[in-house]
Amino acid sequence: MKLRHWQSECATSALHHYHTNNQHFFCLATPGAGKSIMAAEVAKRLLETKEIDFILCFSPSKTVSLSLQSTFNRYLDEQFDGMMGSVGRSMTYQNMAFLNKAFWQLLSNHRVLVVFDEVHHCAGHTLENANSWGAEILSKIKDHAAF
Repeated sequence: MKLRHWQSECATSALHHYHTNNQHFFCLATPGAGKSIMAAEVAKRLLETKEIDFILCFSPSKTVSLSLQSTFNRYLDEQFDGMMGSVGRSMTYQNMAFLNKAFWQLLSNHRVLVVFDEVHHCAGHTLENANSWGAEILSKIKDHAAF
């Protein structure tokens, strides 16, 4: 699949950002612009260079979660359902509260790229002012994911 010019530039920018010791990258584009494909391209390049072991995608609804799963599965040409042998998993923000300690250990034991779709649903920059989804990100993902 040929990337749009902005997707290619954004993916390259994200990788440059990561390679200069930055853990977080924010992409903002209009709905339907192709952010998921751009994120899948970043994931593909990180997998190819063996900089990550696994990909997690979080989103606000089952519909978006399934769309991300389909996009990553198709774009990476890899299993993307969280099952044995899969390179990743897509789930809703609501699921975060039900994941056990063993699941979250994945972020400490492996190099994981975490993609947040519609992250504006996750409010707060401290645990004191965060909503429940934002608190999960701050306490379990922010300082533990590779990217």
